[in-house]
Amino acid sequence: MARIGIPVALVVALALGGILGLATSRPAPSASASPTASPSPTVSSSSTASATTSASPSATAARCPLNGVPLAAPTPANRVALLVQVENHPLGRPARNLGQADIVIESTVEGDVTRFTALFYCQPTLGLTGPIRSARYYNIDLWQEMHALTVAFGASTPARRRFAAAGMPQVNGLINSGAWFRRYGTAPAPHNLYGDLEALRSAATRDALVRGLAAQAGTLRPPFVIGPTAEPPAGAAVSEVTISTTPFWHFGWRWDAGLAAWRRIDAGLPVTDAATGLPLTATSVIMQRITESIVYDDPDPGGNARRDLHLVGHGVGTLFVDGRAIALRWSRPSAGALTSWTYADGSPMILPPGHIWWELVPSIGTVTQR
Repeated sequence: MARIGIPVALVVALALGGILGLATSRPAPSASASPTASPSPTVSSSSTASATTSASPSATAARCPLNGVPLAAPTPANRVALLVQVENHPLGRPARNLGQADIVIESTVEGDVTRFTALFYCQPTLGLTGPIRSARYYNIDLWQEMHALTVAFGASTPARRRFAAAGMPQVNGLINSGAWFRRYGTAPAPHNLYGDLEALRSAATRDALVRGLAAQAGTLRPPFVIGPTAEPPAGAAVSEVTISTTPFWHFGWRWDAGLAAWRRIDAGLPVTDAATGLPLTATSVIMQRITESIVYDDPDPGGNARRDLHLVGHGVGTLFVDGRAIALRWSRPSAGALTSWTYADGSPMILPPGHIWWELVPSIGTVTQR
């Protein structure tokens, strides 16, 4: 069993009681922020499971520019790419439509527990998506890298100031529009707030606010190079990957040879998508080692200090693909630049077509593979 990274005393020093309460202690948004009008989405998954896997590959098939997945038809030129903040608190699991995202980024928030930022562009969503939560400092870095429109519900005052200073556009139910958000399900607030992404996509062609924000986001930039005949270096055989960002927060991936994909594991249990009932899987899992700062002067309502992730710089990582682990190096010289990814020998990283999960793991976290 190989272990990458060593937890430092910073994690031990955090009070577990305060951390465990970070999500449940956040007050629910006021009722006035709940939408009263917009096309009503269906929350049942009437679409078949085939919605998650488009047309079969062919030499002439249209492919998603973000992950190379074959599509029945090219993605409309006027479609806006959405970076949606989806929570990973146990009370909000399982999430809806993570399996429909082209790329899912997982990153630490206060207490070093994790949250998802799901990039939706090529695939349709099924009913409501979420639970949707508030934006964080790193949303600026993700927008600057990919030029997609952030979708969130709330943000701290210091974070909002940073967003404004950077010029980052966002559709935010507690800041500029609540029309595409609604409460759903039996979970307590704030774990029951979802978004109608298809209505939002439609609004980008007719609603002045959303159209302007989408234009401000810029032209989508895929963060990875995809090659249908990609042949990564051999690497080491791996059947399971476990990531721990705190002594009590464990998640990871288990190789499923039958599916030819990695299956998502949270707290030791396989995870499904609530919208489809299918397991959450990834063809490629990219683990990027980063550093983070604790922002003590910007606590959440439970008193837990937020995290500031450093995505500009350089470092190492690991690509998990086809039941193997392959060493990586990454470099991003400036906020406006795309991250450059290479294998340890210096050759460029080229991913096979398929859904991608991007794990941002701070240096205090541990990654165990076996």
